[in-house]
Amino acid sequence: MSKQKFHFNNLDSIRSIAFLSTFLAHAFYAETTKVLESNVFKVAVNFREIFSFGVPIFFVLSGFLITYLMFREHKNIGYFSLKDFYMRRILRIWPVYFLVLSIGFILFPILREYLLNDSYSESANWVCYVLFLGNFDQIQQGVLPFGVGLGPTWSISVEEQFYLFWPLLFLIFKRKSFIIPISVILIISVAFSDVYDLSNKHTLFCMTYLSVGGGFAYLSFYHAKFIKKITNAHSSVFLLTIGLLFGLIYLSINVYNSMLIILLIAVIIGYVIVYQCYSGRFQLKSVPFLEKWGKYTYGLYLYHVVCNFIIHALFMNILHIPESILSVILVKPILSLALSMLVSYYSYIYFERFFLNLKKRFKPSKK
Repeated sequence: MSKQKFHFNNLDSIRSIAFLSTFLAHAFYAETTKVLESNVFKVAVNFREIFSFGVPIFFVLSGFLITYLMFREHKNIGYFSLKDFYMRRILRIWPVYFLVLSIGFILFPILREYLLNDSYSESANWVCYVLFLGNFDQIQQGVLPFGVGLGPTWSISVEEQFYLFWPLLFLIFKRKSFIIPISVILIISVAFSDVYDLSNKHTLFCMTYLSVGGGFAYLSFYHAKFIKKITNAHSSVFLLTIGLLFGLIYLSINVYNSMLIILLIAVIIGYVIVYQCYSGRFQLKSVPFLEKWGKYTYGLYLYHVVCNFIIHALFMNILHIPESILSVILVKPILSLALSMLVSYYSYIYFERFFLNLKKRFKPSKK
């Protein structure tokens, strides 16, 4: 970890895994009864549900990184700049987010009506999405937005709400005392989510993941010996932890879903993150594909549903290729992933990077 450019090893690889799991959760889509009722498709759907942990990984990772960077900035320069923090987040999040909103609310209705000759009726409230309240709109509507690409944006709304109030708490509870709001918010999140059966898109529910990530950041920064001790384990322990994670996810989906299980899932994800950061074992960065594509995952996450729709419409509405189990579980997902990677790469190079370079103007420095 350099003082000039701070970087945790392996986190790009974790981002790639989080995206791929999210992609698998959205990849298999069918319309014909023959495919929907086939045993192969049903197995694919069950497989998809087990891999539906991508967003929780993003949340825990975000809580970990944001909290750790606040600690580090305060230690290195003696203060924490709220303005610089907000500007860096705006330059990273807003450009692609509002581009996707423009596709979902403006471009998609036009193309749907004039290219596909399909009527368009949007239930989503565009004002909520502009104000980063899309998660609450989706909870209220009870269905996903009709506009292509709008569905995944709910988690960006949660992230932005987190970015808004989390550093404000840090200005009140600096350094070691920040464990107080982390603990209080975690307890409130678990208790209220359980008692009121909150949606997994509710911000308070998601704070379980985000605050657990913040807790691991606190331990990493102020109790490094403890983190080193719990991560100083053989690679087999890491693999068993991954197995336990899958088991808990399966349990939460098919047997019994409770906030205790959600909390355990969040803690295991947090442990995997610090294991990758500090153990020096079973390094995910050794897989070049995962490490390389980690920096493109924000675009991949927001664009992939748009790309899924493009491939599906190409097959069904333009080329009129009959739907088959092979096209649904293999051909279209592969083409969608390839298109998502292509779009995300060029988006990063020719669009996002312009705004990312502006972040240097808001780099923390000593007064």
